[in-house]
Amino acid sequence: MNSLQAVKIFFVNRIPGGPQRLGSNGYGDNIEGNYSSSTSEASGDNIEAGFGKSEQVKRPGLGRRITEYARRRKTSFADWSSAQPRNVWASIISAVLGIVVILVLTALLIYFNIYLRGQISRNDIQRIVASWGTPVPETQAEAHYPTDFSQDITPIPCHSHNDYWRKVPLYDALAAGCTGVEADVWLTDNDLLVGHSTGSLTSARTLTSLYIDPLISILTHQNPPITFQNTTTAIPQSNSTTGSASVNGIFETDPATSLTLLIDVKSNGTTTLPVILDQLEPLRSRGYLTYFNGSTVIPGPITVVGSGNTPFDLLISNTTHRDIFFDAPLNQLWGENAPSNATLYTSENSYYASVDFATAIGKPWHGSLDPQQVDTILGQAGAATARGLKARYWDTPAWPIGVREHIWDVLEKEGVGMLNVDDLESASQRNWGG
Repeated sequence: MNSLQAVKIFFVNRIPGGPQRLGSNGYGDNIEGNYSSSTSEASGDNIEAGFGKSEQVKRPGLGRRITEYARRRKTSFADWSSAQPRNVWASIISAVLGIVVILVLTALLIYFNIYLRGQISRNDIQRIVASWGTPVPETQAEAHYPTDFSQDITPIPCHSHNDYWRKVPLYDALAAGCTGVEADVWLTDNDLLVGHSTGSLTSARTLTSLYIDPLISILTHQNPPITFQNTTTAIPQSNSTTGSASVNGIFETDPATSLTLLIDVKSNGTTTLPVILDQLEPLRSRGYLTYFNGSTVIPGPITVVGSGNTPFDLLISNTTHRDIFFDAPLNQLWGENAPSNATLYTSENSYYASVDFATAIGKPWHGSLDPQQVDTILGQAGAATARGLKARYWDTPAWPIGVREHIWDVLEKEGVGMLNVDDLESASQRNWGG
């Protein structure tokens, strides 16, 4: 830098009222000036040319000052954030992540608390379900009979549809409180195999192994002999002659509740029914079956109902002792389809009155039943009740859940005696009668 340049810089930045160069104070220090650098350069040129008269410099207008102020304010947060130490931001992020982790762990703790409490077996039915398929001696699961076999289980009017499909047939339904189970049977080599189709049949799954033997075991332990002062007295059982009935049922909370065993005959009914009657003998001889003695119905812990291909005429042919009842056609009990003989289906020969929901009622358009459909349900259920029968609709819509719940509510409200269900857990959690 020569002497002339130094003098130029000195006068440009030190003349009173003169412009200051933007970004420089004349001594190599960077500052933020207030006036344009072009004006300073022009004044410097005048000085270099012989210290001529400086040009008049205009102050920035109001708009320019507002723009500069807004620009500085806009960048204030960015300037502040960039000035913060990195450990401050790390602390903030760590705190947020810590809160998220605590919330997640709390939710998991609540969930598993509820889930694990549900897994604790409170009675022998749940113990059998929990230990199903494990190499546990059968007697170990029955160690607490009969005091807590069905403890805390409230029987509800639900029918376990296609019960044999469940992980633990019969016991899953009993654990949910269902008072009805269903078994599809096929007569094969003089035995009754259980399955939905012939392709699913196996000799290990029979009516006796899945239902009759377990029911005998349950009821035997529900009705143990009572010992007082070294004297053993068996609890009286129902007598087919006197008609007395003092046998405890399956459910501890309501021993008088009868479990309905619906046997859906898939093979030829005429040849299958006699085999069914023969295999029911162990239950019959112990007084566990509901039966008709020729004049009245004697209730028992188990009520057997024949459905599917069960021949009605053959079933009612025994007029003196009948311990299997018919599943009457619900859609033929009311309206123009009602039989001319009003006594054709009564509580003396039938127990259920069932029909396919879609056939009798139709689809729930727009997610709910219309008034005409509700009237049909009311009429059919009322006709069944008037005959002493329990109305049941099978194949009710299972999805969407809201539609299913709506239909269940209507069926219960209009007096349907048994709710046909596939989802046992949802049925057991309903507010029955609420």
